[in-house]
Amino acid sequence: MNALWTWLETFRFESWWLLPSLLLIPIWAWLRGRYAPVAAVEFSSSELLRAHGRPPRFQHRQLLLALRYMALALLCIGLARPQVEKGLTDVESKGINIMLVLDFSSTMKKKDFTMKGRRVTRAEALIDVITEFMRARPKDKIGLVRYDADAFLMSPLTLDHDYLITRLKEEKNGRGTAPGSGLLIAAEHLLPATNQTKVIILVSDAEQVNQGPKIKDVGRVLAPLGIRVHLVQIIDFKEMAGWSLKDNEMALAPKLTGGQLFQVADYVGLRSVYQQIDRLEKASFKEGKQRVYRELMPWCAGAALALLLLEFILSHTVWRRLP
Repeated sequence: MNALWTWLETFRFESWWLLPSLLLIPIWAWLRGRYAPVAAVEFSSSELLRAHGRPPRFQHRQLLLALRYMALALLCIGLARPQVEKGLTDVESKGINIMLVLDFSSTMKKKDFTMKGRRVTRAEALIDVITEFMRARPKDKIGLVRYDADAFLMSPLTLDHDYLITRLKEEKNGRGTAPGSGLLIAAEHLLPATNQTKVIILVSDAEQVNQGPKIKDVGRVLAPLGIRVHLVQIIDFKEMAGWSLKDNEMALAPKLTGGQLFQVADYVGLRSVYQQIDRLEKASFKEGKQRVYRELMPWCAGAALALLLLEFILSHTVWRRLP
């Protein structure tokens, strides 16, 4: 009884404005009864038929018409889309699209970072921080591009962050620095994304580009596309004071695209920078539940077809009318 009451409480018509079409059925029935032609056969005398004829089948004809009208009524009700609540489902939320463009040149093998009490290479520290970054953004699509003298796609945008982490741990370092090529590859995979927010996080431990297209040229290409580039630049403590933004070609990437420049010299700084980027590039999620309804239109349509089939069978067999 409780289930029936719940069913009735949640019952609704999605297209309720089609329900007035039911009024057309009695109008059609009235017009049909008033103006439809009556079948007849001419006889010279009706005495013979009266003596041997069967009782009139007025009731049968009315029942056949009733079946047809009920079928039409069910079809009208089905068009109004009767529904009953099936339950609640999670509302899907969307994150942003982020491409990570990572430096895997030979200088990233330098073992000058201290991570969790042990000395590690810059690449190892970077992978650890990126892993934490991705774990904190399960709803964001993230892709990977690596570069040294050449650049290539490690993974397109995906929600499978475990796969990305595995790929990072398998990567080997090479020679040279071609971040411009990496940026262009990342941009190519961001452009088809329907989400409006498109971000590239570029990591490099170089000040100048020695391979591939110039950062200045790449930045001018990306700026009109709405792609924001954040640069994480890894440098030595002793070199930090001597670095000049004027001579820092890599700094043109965030400057031309509306991103930010971050410079780090240790693991703590690197981790802090990614936490800042995490706060900067937050998507506004609307988590919640949505009611899901079961459509009853197929049941109405099935019942209507069954009634029409029954009317057809009866009118052509036991209740057949001649003429």
